[in-house]
Amino acid sequence: MKKYILLFVVFSLSAVVYLSFPLKGNEHLVTLEKDGFVLDNKPFYPVALNYILTLQGNAEGEIWASPFDGYNPDNKYLYTNRDSCRMQLKAELDLIREMGFNTIRLVRIGEEALQDERTGALAVKATINNTHDTTLLLSDKSNYEKYLNALAEVFSMADEAGLKVIFLVNVLPDARSTEDHLLKVAKRFRDTPSLMAYDLFNEPLYFDRKERQKEEVIAICKRWNTILKLYAPNQLFTIGLEGIREVFEWDPNILDVDFVSLHPYQYEPEQVRNEMFWYGKYIKKPWMIGETAIPADNDSVSYEEQRKFAGITLKQARDCGAIGYSWWQYKDVDWHLFHANYMGMVSWKGYTKTKKPNITLTGTVKPLAREFQKYDPSAPKGNCVCLPNYYNYTSNNEFRLRGKFVDDEGKPIEGAVLLGWNEDWSHSYHTISKPDGSFELLSNYPYYHWMGSATMYTMIRADVLLQNTKVVDGIKTVDLGVLKLKKLTLPL
Repeated sequence: MKKYILLFVVFSLSAVVYLSFPLKGNEHLVTLEKDGFVLDNKPFYPVALNYILTLQGNAEGEIWASPFDGYNPDNKYLYTNRDSCRMQLKAELDLIREMGFNTIRLVRIGEEALQDERTGALAVKATINNTHDTTLLLSDKSNYEKYLNALAEVFSMADEAGLKVIFLVNVLPDARSTEDHLLKVAKRFRDTPSLMAYDLFNEPLYFDRKERQKEEVIAICKRWNTILKLYAPNQLFTIGLEGIREVFEWDPNILDVDFVSLHPYQYEPEQVRNEMFWYGKYIKKPWMIGETAIPADNDSVSYEEQRKFAGITLKQARDCGAIGYSWWQYKDVDWHLFHANYMGMVSWKGYTKTKKPNITLTGTVKPLAREFQKYDPSAPKGNCVCLPNYYNYTSNNEFRLRGKFVDDEGKPIEGAVLLGWNEDWSHSYHTISKPDGSFELLSNYPYYHWMGSATMYTMIRADVLLQNTKVVDGIKTVDLGVLKLKKLTLPL
């Protein structure tokens, strides 16, 4: 026992020393203060673009960062050697800056794969000559060094383009090897000024395979925060949440992060601005929009409609208290779904030249770029708008769940979330409780399952007792009665 106590003391002292001395190259770093981000002693509002970056390699064992092959109509890389890929990447980063962005959120290249769940082995993939993929095990020190060098080159190029980086890393709560990987990456890039923040575990609502109590989520985030504060004291830490529906497990107010990133999308009318209103009212931590967009092909959805969406959501985000905004994504893709295919800033049609002397890029910048080029985050804030359909995004009125959320003392809970599903869990809607704790959730199909929670409260769930259905005001209605939520009591 004495040996372990001694080791703990030595580790703690080492950490204090490690964090206490000035670091080299820590100028031009983004920090976070009460009112938002700060860069070089001035307010900094990240206007970010999500950018997919991958790896290519050659038969000689080299690997390098490459623009995403899926940004091309044939899903093939335009260039397959290092120098040409570098020229393309430089030109695209310059174009991103010209479109009005000051930050990029890098995805895919930092999302290492868990190659073997039993051993925890990790790997990254690289494509060779557009013909085959190669798996690079990170247990191989040479592969690891090549991978880190490829990342370093990207961060340097982003810096040259005048862009800060939010870096998405695939850290899994139940795979400690991914935390070891985070530690190594953090140590390598702790003095990298272009690297603004690490974004860990993207959208747990979709990608966390385990149902978790909020107490477990608190412990996971504290563990990750400890790693980053020790080994990456110059970088910030966030987690990208799907949106309101994360409140059931990955509740934004319980996360031990520097700031929260949120990913609202427009599946229902005005869903994005409605979610932003909820964020501004109920999230007590600093938050930014980490992803949002609507698709536009200038046929089914016009480019003008996409441009207007960017303008009104940029405004609503800041008016509601956001400290940054990110658009998904750089370029259109072919993922076989309209909603995913046409969200890009750049289409597949035509060609584009940057103002700087670069190679000609494929694709044409869409009109929505004007919204980012003219956007001024230093302008006076307006009102965070509560829209008429805030409590029910749809106009459905065939079936309804209603009830009331209260706390342990019977007091109403405002802003709680009730989510309902159809019988086979394939469709769902959610609603928000009013100041008196009451809610009603409308749909065009019967609900069979529901769950409810509020930020900083426990989650409850049950099946709908359809035998209790009554017709109220012409709508089939099930009254769930009074739903009691317990306040979380763990120290945060």
